[in-house]
Amino acid sequence: MRRVMLSLITSFALVTVASGLYIQSVWSPDIPTLLVQRVEARAAAHGGYVQLSDIPLFLQKALIATEDRGFYHNHGIDIEGILRALFVDLMKGRLVEGGSTITEQLVKDIFLSDQKTIPRKLKQIALAIMVSQALPKNEVLALYLNEVYLGHGAYGVGQAAKIYFNRSVQNLTPAECAILAGLPQAPSLYDPIKHLKFAKARQWEVLKSMVSVGFLNMKQAQQIERAPLYLVTAG
Repeated sequence: MRRVMLSLITSFALVTVASGLYIQSVWSPDIPTLLVQRVEARAAAHGGYVQLSDIPLFLQKALIATEDRGFYHNHGIDIEGILRALFVDLMKGRLVEGGSTITEQLVKDIFLSDQKTIPRKLKQIALAIMVSQALPKNEVLALYLNEVYLGHGAYGVGQAAKIYFNRSVQNLTPAECAILAGLPQAPSLYDPIKHLKFAKARQWEVLKSMVSVGFLNMKQAQQIERAPLYLVTAG
């Protein structure tokens, strides 16, 4: 265990230094602008960009509780998450753990590949820090909610609301919002049209996450979990 801890500390130091060097080498004020342009272009091709004010606050909170609890306080990266991921990677002997924040997921989706390599992870960390410094948190959240892939061909919560529930995202119920918030982890597996049982289990995980961070109490979570879902019929 001592050897693992030493390796963990060394690895984290190397990640920190390498990320810093990468930031210095690629820093550009154009990156945040390019990010916004690409997300808006993608949104235009998938039903249009949805403003954060038109996305239910419940959905915003559900996503944050599930994907990045420190979103409004971190600088684009989660130090504890990186350490946790490094520990798992060291124990497994390969890159297996993500540990990504909302900002990291956003920059990866727009600028990088899904390939699990150290150079790609370093780029992801560096880009997330740059974007976090340049853009307000609410804008980052809005960009993510407009580009995240949610399965069944849906990019962004606006298109997902139409595909799964045949309604605008503004009119989703808390139960339906919790379904969407659970999709980024595994969109195909938790597709509520094809795999309702798995989707409901994931919905409950989302609601429990909201309870654990104080967004809901357990009674409210149970009431929401029992609420009906007005899904589009498969086929």
